[in-house]
Amino acid sequence: MQPLDIGQDLLSFGEGIFSIAPAQGKKPVGFFRIPKLEAMAFPVQFCTGQNTIDEAREVALSPSMYFNARLFCVDSRFAKDQSYLFFAQFVTETHMARNSMSIQLRKGKPVTRDGRRISNKLLQDDLEVERLVHSRDATRFMQPLRGTPSYWEKTLRDLQAMIRQLGTPTFFCTFSAAEMRWPEVITAIKAQQGEEVDFSELDWTTKCEILRSNPVTVMRMFEKRVDALMTHLLLSPAQPIGEVEDYFYRVEFQARGSPHIHLLAWVKGAPEFENQSDQEVCDFIDRNITCQLPDPTTDPELHKIVTEVQLHSRKHSKSCKKGNVLCRYGFPKLPMSKTTITRPRPQRPEEDENEDQNHPDRKKARQEAARKAMNDARMKLKPLWDLLNDPQASFDNLSDLLTKCNLSMDDYNNYVEELSTSSVILLKRDPKEAWVNGYNPDLLRAWNANMDIQFVLDSYSCIMYMLSYVSKPEREMNDFLKNVIKGVRETNVNEEDEMKNIMQAYSKHRQVSAQESVARTCSLPMKKCSRNVVFIPTDDDALKMSLPLSALHNKDPDSEDVWMSGMIDNTEQGLEHWSSK
Repeated sequence: MQPLDIGQDLLSFGEGIFSIAPAQGKKPVGFFRIPKLEAMAFPVQFCTGQNTIDEAREVALSPSMYFNARLFCVDSRFAKDQSYLFFAQFVTETHMARNSMSIQLRKGKPVTRDGRRISNKLLQDDLEVERLVHSRDATRFMQPLRGTPSYWEKTLRDLQAMIRQLGTPTFFCTFSAAEMRWPEVITAIKAQQGEEVDFSELDWTTKCEILRSNPVTVMRMFEKRVDALMTHLLLSPAQPIGEVEDYFYRVEFQARGSPHIHLLAWVKGAPEFENQSDQEVCDFIDRNITCQLPDPTTDPELHKIVTEVQLHSRKHSKSCKKGNVLCRYGFPKLPMSKTTITRPRPQRPEEDENEDQNHPDRKKARQEAARKAMNDARMKLKPLWDLLNDPQASFDNLSDLLTKCNLSMDDYNNYVEELSTSSVILLKRDPKEAWVNGYNPDLLRAWNANMDIQFVLDSYSCIMYMLSYVSKPEREMNDFLKNVIKGVRETNVNEEDEMKNIMQAYSKHRQVSAQESVARTCSLPMKKCSRNVVFIPTDDDALKMSLPLSALHNKDPDSEDVWMSGMIDNTEQGLEHWSSK
């Protein structure tokens, strides 16, 4: 609306007082110090403005406990609001980061860089403490924050310790989520909303809307399903893949935000690839893994599941074509008359026995010979791949397919071995099963969603795939944090400000889905294993944690007894105690 007198309004405009610096002389208020911040940000959830996180209570609640109560409440107004969910994650992780920072700042070594012993007087001098605190591992404080690069780096070291003690795992499995196939998830969400639905009558769009309406329940039911799979099947007397003695799994979230798990299982009595014959290994694989299409007459249930979730798409996804290849997963798979382990063939061109075989020219010649043999094998097998890719082609068995390609069985097996650049397991499969991913019948029937199971030949490649290669967003975040650390250190700030800047940069640049946010906020397991891993620092100059200031105030200023006792100290004291008796 216009003013009654525009001219007067313009004339009087210049008579106003301009406030150039309204906040001058005032102290900025921290984000978490704003009273009733939660109620003001979410008025729908807090109609009366009461019972927010910052209110005084008889029993103090940590942010994690508070938000668990909110998100798990029978009143779903908190769980269905994704903005509130991300707010809860931000508050919870910031609180954890602050606590971790305070612990990190109390860590140090008993001797300064200039050789002085650290005393109580030094630790109570702010300037001296700032000189003492100087760690090169700027992101260590983020280890307690689940899902961060530091968290997964520690997990990788724990898994390496397990493999060092237990040996190579037997199976590597992947179990994907399929909420669209699981009626119990949809019906549970609608039951929380006071409604009943017929799952079979819901279309795709309606199912998506229901799942988006409550990501908390979706993620909790996935976690319960994984727990049931482990407890009531894999670790049960049923032993679908043998007696599992140890296991490790991690939860990963795909680009679309849906979770899946990567599992390593150590099976009692499983053959070892390097120490036992190929036939023993293949027999063991055949007992636990198959890629055959079940008979629709004798087992219609399993046939339906396999055809719906285990068939690789002939169109190939965007993920298939990474690395400038048609399908990095190797589909269609080559048919085999029996399960076989292929190894790379050593290629030796014509050479003089007196020549140095490690000479660069000889190595290059061998590489060229291997490349030529592989290209020749690809050309010979191209007609076969063309037939496998043709949906209109039909063949009764492998012999029929080879006849159409003018190949003998011996030639075919030789060409397949020429393609091997490392040890590879080729499952027994007919040509019609070239697009079927390997599975275990009992596990697939129970999980009722896409799965993958492989016998592990190389433990190192397996764990690096599991914890590094598949986690592209985490690697990108790690690279981003390295650049942040580099920039912060150029400004010569102290370690406390350095950690604050790193946490602030991480909070602004992380990307998480709603379901991952639920897992991180509500402390749902993102990894689980059958063994506990304890790191024992054995170096003479190990880091120690100082006593809290409340304890230091009561000590003599020159006292050097300023460190908390660690595992090594407690062990030494125990040995001294028992040796004195």
